[in-house]
Amino acid sequence: MKKEYSPILTKSFSSRLPLKIIQIVENLDKGAVENWLVRIFIHSRKSRPEWHWTFYCILGKPGRLDEIVRSAGGEIIYSPVTVSQKVTFLKHLRQILKRGHYDILHSHHDYLSGFYLLSSFGIGFKKRFLQIHNTDKALPVGSQRLNKMLLGPMRLIGYHFSDYIIGISQDTLIEFTGKIRHTKPKTRLLYYGIDLDSFERERDPEILRTKLELPSDAKLLLFAGRLNEYKNPLFVVDILREMLKERSDVYALFVGSGDLQPEIKRKSDEFGIADHVRILGWSDDIAGLMKSADVFVFPRVEYPREGLGLVVVEAQAAGLPMAISHAIVKDAIVIPELANYIPLDLGPAAWAKKISQVLSDEAGINRVEALRKMKASAFSLDIATENLIALYEE
Repeated sequence: MKKEYSPILTKSFSSRLPLKIIQIVENLDKGAVENWLVRIFIHSRKSRPEWHWTFYCILGKPGRLDEIVRSAGGEIIYSPVTVSQKVTFLKHLRQILKRGHYDILHSHHDYLSGFYLLSSFGIGFKKRFLQIHNTDKALPVGSQRLNKMLLGPMRLIGYHFSDYIIGISQDTLIEFTGKIRHTKPKTRLLYYGIDLDSFERERDPEILRTKLELPSDAKLLLFAGRLNEYKNPLFVVDILREMLKERSDVYALFVGSGDLQPEIKRKSDEFGIADHVRILGWSDDIAGLMKSADVFVFPRVEYPREGLGLVVVEAQAAGLPMAISHAIVKDAIVIPELANYIPLDLGPAAWAKKISQVLSDEAGINRVEALRKMKASAFSLDIATENLIALYEE
């Protein structure tokens, strides 16, 4: 039987300390983790303006969120060397940790966080956090054999040098901690918070269709995420092909970028359906796209499962019906009426049939009511920020 973890409950505190916090991340660019963290940082300034946040970027290069962080009073430090230069990397990180006199160390790289936390040996932190964002067991070592050998030691090192293991879903915690007997570190569940204000504004669906040179009555299937093997965007092309056998009004929109972008185009050309496909790249207006689409389609491979599926949370904020694989964890579902789970092994024809049924369902859920439910959930930015604050001050 699976262990169950309870989310953090918000609480008020009578005394506040001006904490110094260092976050270890890749870089402040397009990653879901970093975007969530920057949103939380900005939002926390309203209630904890005295806190000092530092972002240590292991990739050593600027990102598009840097100026937002700096303008809000955050500090950014770039690693001068890559993680592959193991000893030099750890020496530099340790110098930063000792010099900064930080209260909180928060690392965001799953198993690899054990490596980073080595540099904290003997340094007096109030708390050290290791956050798990994914269910896949992977290290950037370039060899499956080496990966398998190092996973166990990295997890044990992470355990030894952290006070809390945080998961973004039940599954992430279970995958990381399931077989280890422990009394320390503590475990906590901390959901991502999303900016729901962007979903407030009404959108005219015809504007997007005009911009993309599509018919005004076009039915839009939206895929959003990295265009890679795990996210399985090519399966959406297969679904579209099946649907076009029965109807001509469906179009697929791909938001994101990745290795499979050329393959999506090639496969669409091969099937003769390229005029029903639009590849849009990354977008800063995912709320607008979701409020203008008809169905969100996310056929992620079912193992390893998605850590959470932030795009699934956002789709619900838009009141957008979803066709999703069983890779999507139950934690991500706030509005079950919107979630249509379909096994991948049923094939694209079954997905096409179900999506057509969804498109024909005129009842649906009211989008205003969907947004109201999301605002009351643990995924609202207010609640998620307070939960992180509570964790730091616990």
